[in-house]
Amino acid sequence: MTNRYDKIPDHEVIKSAMQQELTDEQIAHVKSAIETASLHKDDKAYVDLISFNPSQKRKLEQVLKSKGYQLAEKSNWSILIDL
Repeated sequence: MTNRYDKIPDHEVIKSAMQQELTDEQIAHVKSAIETASLHKDDKAYVDLISFNPSQKRKLEQVLKSKGYQLAEKSNWSILIDL
């Protein structure tokens, strides 16, 4: 009987996996920053990362690089994307 319950993942494993992915709000925030910068004909987009945890920051960098964006500057609090 105990073996049946072993198939249920631990809460910490699920929580950790969820925190590595970007939320819909974070994706919308980055999209808005890029769109706003391009509408203003800026050559760089500023993205505030205050609501991102370290795993999400790494994930965002990976996604942006896979989409062909270059990061001009990055810190713990923000990134600047070359458009």
